[in-house]
Amino acid sequence: MDSKLFSFIAAAISSLIWTNLPSIFSIILLLGASFLFAKQFIHLAYFFIGIVWMASVGHWQYSLQLSSEHTSKSIVVIGEITTLIHKRQEVRFNLKVTQINTNKLSLSRNIRVSWRQPPWLVQQGQIVKLEVKLKPPHGLANEAGFNYQQWLFSKGIIATGYVKGTSENELLQNVITSRQALLNKILNLELDNVAWISALTVGYRGLLEQQDWLLVQQSGIAHLIAISGLHLAMVASASYFIFAWVAAAIVSRVYRLHHLNLHVVAMVLTILTTFGYSSIAGFGLPTLRAWLMLSIAALLVVNNKNIKIYRQLLIGFSVFLILFPLSIYGLSFWLSYTAVIIICFVFWRWPVTKAGFSFTTAFSSMLRVQLCLTFLMLPIVAWQFSYVSIVSPFINLIAVPLVTLCLLPLCLLATLLLWVYPDLAALLFGWVDYLIGLSLNALKSFIAFPWASIDLAAMPFVVWAQVFIAMILVFLPNFGVSKKCIALLFLPFLSFLMQSKDTNWKIDILDVGQGSSVLITKNLKAIIYDVGASYPSGFNMADSVLLPILKSKGIKEVDIVIVSHGDNDHAGSLPFLLNGIAIKKVMTTAGLCREGYQFNWQSLNIDVFWPDDPLKYDDNNSSCVVKVSDKTHAVLLPGDIDKTIEDLLVEKYDENLNADILLAPHHGSNTSSSTVFIEAVNPQFVVFSQGFMNRWRFPRTEVIERYQQVFKQGHIPLKGAYTTSETGQVSFSLPFDSVGPIQVKTHRQDIYPYWYANM
Repeated sequence: MDSKLFSFIAAAISSLIWTNLPSIFSIILLLGASFLFAKQFIHLAYFFIGIVWMASVGHWQYSLQLSSEHTSKSIVVIGEITTLIHKRQEVRFNLKVTQINTNKLSLSRNIRVSWRQPPWLVQQGQIVKLEVKLKPPHGLANEAGFNYQQWLFSKGIIATGYVKGTSENELLQNVITSRQALLNKILNLELDNVAWISALTVGYRGLLEQQDWLLVQQSGIAHLIAISGLHLAMVASASYFIFAWVAAAIVSRVYRLHHLNLHVVAMVLTILTTFGYSSIAGFGLPTLRAWLMLSIAALLVVNNKNIKIYRQLLIGFSVFLILFPLSIYGLSFWLSYTAVIIICFVFWRWPVTKAGFSFTTAFSSMLRVQLCLTFLMLPIVAWQFSYVSIVSPFINLIAVPLVTLCLLPLCLLATLLLWVYPDLAALLFGWVDYLIGLSLNALKSFIAFPWASIDLAAMPFVVWAQVFIAMILVFLPNFGVSKKCIALLFLPFLSFLMQSKDTNWKIDILDVGQGSSVLITKNLKAIIYDVGASYPSGFNMADSVLLPILKSKGIKEVDIVIVSHGDNDHAGSLPFLLNGIAIKKVMTTAGLCREGYQFNWQSLNIDVFWPDDPLKYDDNNSSCVVKVSDKTHAVLLPGDIDKTIEDLLVEKYDENLNADILLAPHHGSNTSSSTVFIEAVNPQFVVFSQGFMNRWRFPRTEVIERYQQVFKQGHIPLKGAYTTSETGQVSFSLPFDSVGPIQVKTHRQDIYPYWYANM
């Protein structure tokens, strides 16, 4: 049975590396083959079933996508708000839609929308009628940073958009969930650390700010603020002992109940209690995974079934793949199961053999689990986030017992008292608030040390997998091979740490939505041209795109930031970038960005062609036009200039405008990219940096036709035209002072081409 489940799981996991879904015809063939092989090749049959299952789920998700009719214009939807909400304005929430326009849906669909100024207090559980403008799920696609599109897919969200301020919007049923009511009560207490208390109590992390997440990341305590296995185990243990003690007291006094198995009674009540606790946490997938594993273990115990722990893991994994197949495309799934496997490994390697309960044994076991868990999770965390926290093991030794044995019980007790004795609940939450305040100050002191964490350049999965295997082998007993040989598995990691000599220089045109940002790198040094937008919500392209990419490349300082002009989509994220990384020089049109200015950077020539006087033109036409070149290759970055400035540049510079790579002026607006300008630049590649389904419809069809027309006439050897909304980040590698070919990669087609991230 174990090998069959393993075959099914392996097939399901293989969907993570599919670039395309198998066709319906292929699925039917595989399903038929699984029946044919069921007797002689049972493991192959299970493998085929795993592929059929995940492929069917994928096609099912495709079938739930909205039609072009529903995304091309506003629609009216009716549905239930399923997200906790803590504020009145600028809200973003998930909606479980049951009706679109006048059509009732046989199956509900999940969408995610924002609403700038709702006329009523939006809360979880309300049934609403809203006029919305939607688009297919889409996210920025860059080599580093949060993959929003994949996250949407893992949550089963089939569209995103915004609510329009019209008379169609109506609150149909003002009924809120108990979880929302609990959050409201906690918010009304006006606690200093309410964001952390909300995370611990109801699993709501929407109140945490950017600096809070940075603290969580650097200290390695993310698992403590997400209600998951650790919290559920605490609740289950406490529930079991309480129920067992109460049941024993009752049964001992009532003769008719003597036949009851107290162990079974306590176990069943514990499962029900933890289910209720999971509902308070919003039935998040980490909580459901933990509850599912607990239920399987309880079912086996109640039925006197003693099976190996690895078999329980295989059963739990398989059941979860069937119930929640999309969850495997989310990072939390793998972090949770990896942690569970590590814990099981620790108890297998160092089993508890002492009979009876002992505080010494319990403490040593907890200490061993925590140390192994922290160290063995380091490669996984480093692979995903490009950093290693040195202080994390020491912080967790204190933080885990503090949270599980003190803060969490106090929060749960205070939660229960909120409904019956609110004054005492407020007192308990006040104690929690005070303890969290002290803990946060201690955490900030820990991570303030220069050696608290180490940023690492991004490394391939295979490298970190070898490090993880090596660390596992270190903990294993001797198995006939010298432990010294394990050091060989660290060689790829050490080789990546050593800076390799690369004569190429690179241009990365980043996907920053409707805006522009270009990263120029050579020898681990960088120039940035434009920084993308920032928004009133606090979301900005520096924190979400630029800083993660610089970190993944191992760049700790930026030599020059060139801001073409002051529009938000080009300059809005500058304050956040300045706050996030050291920058030697910022160039704007108010300073050095003027016609005729030139300098040399690592033997690359940087020439400013425009503006002559920025005060004579509007923002767009005063854009800083920059050419970056070596002896054989060049890149032209023209900002948002229009045809009038293009004509002036052609008149002034003519062949000096020639470049291999052109960032299309003004994102592909029809006011730019004149035929004369295209012919003068004579590019091999043109990139349109623009947002997905943007309201200006950039790049305009007329502009694309002009590039195609010039190409057809043979004026330019155009090799590729790219739009960042379709391709994501576009990366060029140019051989320095060499006539060698320019290598180009796009994120969606070459770097991360997987089907679930590019639907």
